[in-house]
Amino acid sequence: MARLERPRGLKITFKPSARQYELWNALQPNHCDKCGGKLVMMPNGFDSKGHQVYRATCENCGNTDIPEQVLGGGSAGGGKSYIGCCWLVCSCIQFPGIRMVVARKVRKTLLETTWKTLKDVLNSWGLKQDVHYHINNVTYIITFWNGSEIMAMDLTPSPQDPDFNSLGSLEITGGFIDEVSEVSEKAVEVLASRIRYKIAETFVVGKLFMSTNPCLTWVRSTFVMTDDGDPVELQSGYRYIPFSLFDNPNESFRAIYYNKLSKLRNKADRDRLLYGNWLFTTSNKMAAYWNFDGDTHLVHNLREQSYDPMKPLILSFDFNVNPYMSCLPIQIDWENKIVYVFPEYVGYPKDKRNNTPAFTRWIASQLVADGHIGGVLLTGDPAGLSRSTQTEEGVNNFTIANKNMTNAVLKPKIQLLSKQPAMVTRLEFINELLHNFKGWKVYIDARCHRLIEDFVYQKKNPDGTKEKKKVLNDNGERVERWGHFSDCFDYAMIYYLSSIYTQYKTASTEIVTTIDSEDTVYGEFDY
Repeated sequence: MARLERPRGLKITFKPSARQYELWNALQPNHCDKCGGKLVMMPNGFDSKGHQVYRATCENCGNTDIPEQVLGGGSAGGGKSYIGCCWLVCSCIQFPGIRMVVARKVRKTLLETTWKTLKDVLNSWGLKQDVHYHINNVTYIITFWNGSEIMAMDLTPSPQDPDFNSLGSLEITGGFIDEVSEVSEKAVEVLASRIRYKIAETFVVGKLFMSTNPCLTWVRSTFVMTDDGDPVELQSGYRYIPFSLFDNPNESFRAIYYNKLSKLRNKADRDRLLYGNWLFTTSNKMAAYWNFDGDTHLVHNLREQSYDPMKPLILSFDFNVNPYMSCLPIQIDWENKIVYVFPEYVGYPKDKRNNTPAFTRWIASQLVADGHIGGVLLTGDPAGLSRSTQTEEGVNNFTIANKNMTNAVLKPKIQLLSKQPAMVTRLEFINELLHNFKGWKVYIDARCHRLIEDFVYQKKNPDGTKEKKKVLNDNGERVERWGHFSDCFDYAMIYYLSSIYTQYKTASTEIVTTIDSEDTVYGEFDY
């Protein structure tokens, strides 16, 4: 490789929009995004071992909430990836000998997308390959004349390395993860922990920039909104900067791309990609629940509109420990033939609620706090009656739930199917129910995010059963990603609407899923 030269008379024209500048400002080294002041490391007490702890502080305004992890999220075409690439190149020009990373879940996809944008930025800024920088097309590293580097990296987990220990010896100065919705939270945490190289003399605070379109993954609940749809209270050092197509300063590009996106026939995709709507819900005709339609079945704030504390509340349980324990609250209006599904109760391992005693005590406390006095009916997976080797005779998940909810207000009653219904028949029945079978209507609170994900993303097998595909979670355990809350819904409907389920079974014929040309069909649901 020929010796690289420092560029002379380099002139860079960079005119970001107001939103792009907000993002650019949050990524600047040794910089307070509130007032623009410089940063200093100030003593901030001691840790549990008695070691002095320091915190980056603006010497001008005293701000200690300095951006470290920044999400640029929103519609397609807003220029998020472009700003990320500009930031990488500018940092390498500004500081000699630093190491920056650009990453996606799959490196092949990265090289076909973001890597090309990165090379476009280099060329448009007047930097010449093999004169001012060199690209190694084997290791995919861009090396600048001053020794700074940009490395292309994939963040795909593997069964052999679920904890990303392969990144253990990595030392970088900053990183950009494009389409972070594809990447696991564990991968992001590990990569962020490796931002430690030459930080003191450059950024002072390490920076990790992430971009994405609206998604249903951990990114939304961490940076954008809670499961109830409320804005997230961001951790210190976190920033969320929303983007839309109209934040792209290129007017001709906006006009052309708007025309393209506005013609998307699927309303959910149009709202998500054009306007950056994070509360999108789509449908999938090849899903196990092919008759689910967000426009028909979802109601915002349904609980506030239709929940009656004076009427019995059905609590349908699925007692799986991983990825979470599930409980779906339901009320049925028999007179008007309406099923109301209210926001879910979820027992996460991180909250130590993925065990029956803690989970059911927590639900009981929530119901008492809500003023529910109509009693509760406990139902769900009949397998919950099975006795564990760790419990006494006659003790199972439902008896534990019944005991923890027994008080003068809730008055629980266990009502269960004697056995699990045939999956093909039950799945076809639920789809007919979603299609107003016998005049019945199903309304679901839009905050039932996991039930909605099950309805949209769980596929069916060729034999008509649900696909129970397992994936690796962040702890390296194999878990069923979809189907927990949809199972809760199935069991409750078949038990409490048993008469029309019987009618359906006696009159049912084989159901064929008809797919229109305008319908969305998903393949692998791999984030």
